[in-house]
Amino acid sequence: MRVLSAPDFVRCGAAAPPHFRLLFPPRWRAEPVENRYAPALELETIAWLRSYGIGETAAEAEKLRRFDCGKYGGYSMPLADLEAGLLVTQYISLWLFWDDAQVERQVTWDIDDVLAALLGRRRAPPSRYLDAWADLGRRLRRARSERWMRRLGASMRQWLENAKRETAMARALKRRGVLPDFEALFDCRTVSIGMYPTFHLIEHAEGFELPDAVHDHAAVVALKRSASRLVGLGNDLGGLAKDLRDGWLNLVLVLVERSRVALPQAFEAVVRIHNDEVRAFDRLAAALPSFGPGLDVLVRGWVQAVRHNVYGFALWESVAERYQRYKALAGDQALVAAVSIAGATPPA
Repeated sequence: MRVLSAPDFVRCGAAAPPHFRLLFPPRWRAEPVENRYAPALELETIAWLRSYGIGETAAEAEKLRRFDCGKYGGYSMPLADLEAGLLVTQYISLWLFWDDAQVERQVTWDIDDVLAALLGRRRAPPSRYLDAWADLGRRLRRARSERWMRRLGASMRQWLENAKRETAMARALKRRGVLPDFEALFDCRTVSIGMYPTFHLIEHAEGFELPDAVHDHAAVVALKRSASRLVGLGNDLGGLAKDLRDGWLNLVLVLVERSRVALPQAFEAVVRIHNDEVRAFDRLAAALPSFGPGLDVLVRGWVQAVRHNVYGFALWESVAERYQRYKALAGDQALVAAVSIAGATPPA
């Protein structure tokens, strides 16, 4: 197993085989695929983070550059207007930076402090992260209902609790060689990947709030779980080389150890799980019940925006230097999952 820098990877002539393709039906790709405000999302998100002291050092500025915030928000919210797209991009960029800087590095941060800042109930001494979370919360509360904010807070708590679980699993691996089961890690990643708060951010970008009866319906719960699994799978496939270098947990690597299969076969198996899950999501979406004439239009729009979001995150991971600075090779085989539209001719 080799991890190469991107230029070395290109020079060695490695190419991913067709069975390493993440396949999405055409409806998952928005037109345009990238938000027309992407350059502004990039510039204004970085300026906003810097206003809270985030990204001021050379090392932090480089980290933000590798995030490619414009594509992060631009691909995942392709049709959002500038104001909503910017708030969502700032939100997900803050949590990604914070996740790298604190969540994955330590387990001593307080979940309640973060939620209090987001929900306007400050209880901890000011910090650059809490101040930034508080600003996002103020802006969201001006636009969204108290009920919507409560649901966002509950989904954030769920994400943060699972982020702590994942960090504990990673520490157990590094310190004692204890590897989690594949399904245990998958269940944790399904929540720690952060899609449950994102489902509400998608509503904000779409300009409406779905009622609790929709969110809590078993069919919608299953749909959200499927989308979350897809983003977790795409993240671990796109971030394999990064996780190998960082010594972080990855579904592909756990499958290698737990199932005693070679790395290329494990990678292909996770690609297959992803593509099966895309089909499962579409089956769940097609089987959604009617919530009433007025609501059905909103639910359909939200489901389509979720598709665009999932596809956009996969596309971003396939190009962002955060993930693509290094490439993984097993022998001469490239472990890269290309994002493809089903039925389209792959690039030569």
